[in-house]
Amino acid sequence: MASRIAIYLLGRTFPAIAQSARMIGKEFDSSVSMRFMDMPLTRSYRKGRSQYDAEALLLELSRFASNDADKTVFLFHEDIFKEPLNFLFGLAYEDAAIVSTCRLDPRYYSKIEEGELRGAQTLYRERMLKEIMHECGHMFGLDHCKDKRCAMVFSESVADVDYKEAHLCASCRKAIKSVGDKSHYI
Repeated sequence: MASRIAIYLLGRTFPAIAQSARMIGKEFDSSVSMRFMDMPLTRSYRKGRSQYDAEALLLELSRFASNDADKTVFLFHEDIFKEPLNFLFGLAYEDAAIVSTCRLDPRYYSKIEEGELRGAQTLYRERMLKEIMHECGHMFGLDHCKDKRCAMVFSESVADVDYKEAHLCASCRKAIKSVGDKSHYI
């Protein structure tokens, strides 16, 4: 039986998420559903950093996950971190993950002029897909890959995200069938 993945959209809509969900379902041979969720009150916000603690937030959000999915991804627009790192694009623990789109959005880095809007939206969708794919890979038991084009390579910067592909390399696809669940990933 194929796995069931639920993607929770926290507090807003995200561009082309339905298309991304189909691609994720195909890559992981899973059914993917999308759900909207108001952002709950959380104790994970760290005022001094102006960021959310990814571990605390994921723990809090996991309480709201439905039991009808095997794996859950929370898509969140705010900035997240996990010590000792300054920021994260995402974090996965066992069967739950959070992906922050804050630093994936080209508007985070500079003002986008009207004529550049379409290209910026496309880039934003591509980055978001890559990072959801990455965190899903962790939930399916994959470690970081050394293939710099694979979605499972660790991204230290948005340039790393831009360089990698939005799919798994052949080695990672093969490994999904042979690795067990892991308990902690970035």
